[in-house]
Amino acid sequence: MKKEMLVFRFDELINAPIDVVFDYVDDDEKIKLWNTLLIENVYENEEDRIQCKPGTKFKTVQMIEKKTITVDSVLVEYEAPHKIIIHSTTKEGVSITKYLLSREHTQTRLIVESSIIPSNLFYKLSTKMFAWAGKIFYEEQYKRLIEYVENEVEDY
Repeated sequence: MKKEMLVFRFDELINAPIDVVFDYVDDDEKIKLWNTLLIENVYENEEDRIQCKPGTKFKTVQMIEKKTITVDSVLVEYEAPHKIIIHSTTKEGVSITKYLLSREHTQTRLIVESSIIPSNLFYKLSTKMFAWAGKIFYEEQYKRLIEYVENEVEDY
């Protein structure tokens, strides 16, 4: 059995209600505001997009360095407004993204974990060698998320 490798962990308190923060990691249109990679998520039908049931399959279309990449994804866990877990499969292996949210007084704690189950030794070594670069990039993305969320709350 191949082992899951943690690539990145982001843990931050956000000055916003949990429902607002959850919208920004759940709603595709809001995700596109802060996530510079996401072009769209393509669902088999509109009902799948609306229902958010574990097992729902979709294709994630991303732009990485001027190259469009389509990845098969599946919603593994969904507990609004506390948890979303998505598995995406590529030749490199299975990428796992976890969004974990909790209330802390008037703030929301957002924990994002990005990990991979590498498909082979080459990708396992590549992950170990270059995880630091991914960490820098992901941290920028999630800082953008915080800005968008906190600006929305200020506008109320």
